[in-house]
Amino acid sequence: MFREKFVSVIIVAAGKGTRMGLELPKQYMTIAGKTILDTTLYKFEKSNEIDEIILVVNKEDMEYVKSEIAENYEKITQVVQGGSTRTESVFEGIKSVRSDCSVLLIHDGVRPFVSYNLISSCVENAFLHKACIPVIDVIDTIKEVSGDGFVEKTLDRQKLKSVQTPQAFDFETIKQCYMNAITEDAVFTDDASIAEYYGYKVKTIEGLPRNLKITTPLDLRIAEILASVY
Repeated sequence: MFREKFVSVIIVAAGKGTRMGLELPKQYMTIAGKTILDTTLYKFEKSNEIDEIILVVNKEDMEYVKSEIAENYEKITQVVQGGSTRTESVFEGIKSVRSDCSVLLIHDGVRPFVSYNLISSCVENAFLHKACIPVIDVIDTIKEVSGDGFVEKTLDRQKLKSVQTPQAFDFETIKQCYMNAITEDAVFTDDASIAEYYGYKVKTIEGLPRNLKITTPLDLRIAEILASVY
């Protein structure tokens, strides 16, 4: 029943990779002979759940991405210039999504180890619940620390989850949320937090430990190992 509906994904690849300490943005670094972004795009290109890919990149990367990357993927319908924040970048992507889209996924371009099963589960649960995010257990003890460096309290780890992407939503719901959020003087750390802000309940599903976001040099080393397996 779900495949009668149109499903789009926004791949957010507008980061500058400053935490890597390198001039080359991390999404264009290579693992196992392919750029991180290519590895990510391939999963959505080959997923039977996805009809359309919107790729959001930095202004200075537009021509390179259009000529060297986007041409290799049939499902990429738009390469869009990102904004100054992630929220602005996603909103630019949303404006390019087809009007008949039913479910929209939003995914970090530097999470290349997403699985086809996870993509399918996100789509299914977005149809059922309007908003869905993959999560994994928090392993370390988490403490709330004051500004002067002292522990204020230890949080209940059983109630905490680490959140991943793709995050999936009923398209009209998340579109309206973003149209409102773009005018707010508030900081949103992910897409689900915007839906939560406007009163929507977000369903959690089991994520993948390997579905890491490549942010640091250590992440890149781990990704090189994972690329030899997945």
